[in-house]
Amino acid sequence: MGTVRAVILFLFFAVASNANAQDVNWTDHMSNLSPDSIPARVSEDNTVGHEPEVVGIGKAIWGEHFYGYPSYDENGVDTAHQVILLIGDSMLDGLGSRFVDYAAENGDVFHAVIWYGSNSKHWATTHDLEYSINRVHPTFIIMSLGTNDMGYYDYDRRRGWIDDIIKTFGNIPFVWIGPLPRRGFRNPRIVSIIREKVGDRRFYDSSDTYCARIDGIHPTLLSAAKWVDAIARWMSAPGLTAHPIKMDYPQHHVRFIADEKHTMKYHGRR
Repeated sequence: MGTVRAVILFLFFAVASNANAQDVNWTDHMSNLSPDSIPARVSEDNTVGHEPEVVGIGKAIWGEHFYGYPSYDENGVDTAHQVILLIGDSMLDGLGSRFVDYAAENGDVFHAVIWYGSNSKHWATTHDLEYSINRVHPTFIIMSLGTNDMGYYDYDRRRGWIDDIIKTFGNIPFVWIGPLPRRGFRNPRIVSIIREKVGDRRFYDSSDTYCARIDGIHPTLLSAAKWVDAIARWMSAPGLTAHPIKMDYPQHHVRFIADEKHTMKYHGRR
């Protein structure tokens, strides 16, 4: 009987100890995580979504001439209506849910392509970026990429892939949103490399951004919204960004539906 009691007590304390080791925002195995995963709130599919109707109101009224002609105010901010392409990894679930509000508020057409688990290699060595640009003809590109480049040390190859991505952008104005800090990946070298390649005025450094996480990696919708609000203020600030655009604070929330969502099994357009 004493032996049975001892075993029960041992199991009880082992379970309790393991539970206490879990952080509410981070999992205790972060250092062993494989790159990216699909957030719990997102179904795994390859479906093609549709542009929310409210975002295309300006285009419906004015036609194609509503977009594509820069118009600068006295501060040097491009106040023209934009065709915005948001593209990148799974961080777009949170980012897109807020950026679409800004697009609706400012009369912009909004497109988003999410590739879960993607890093610089995926976008540089496939035709998906080129395909999306040719499909929607964006006047402004927002790239969010780098989370899944963390933990790799082939820096020269990643420099080359980032160069290839930038070349594909061509003359289209863009900003690149750097990855949020990620526990277990303490080497910030990839952040420095992206900044070096795109330039300070096209790179938003998220290294010091705090976000509550739903799974240790992806921000909650509320935290993602605050993250985007900070990015939007930067994107519209003359002198801080290479091509500031009008980003008036949204008064309404719009449903976010990505044009494309690709799982980690997706190999890209070849």
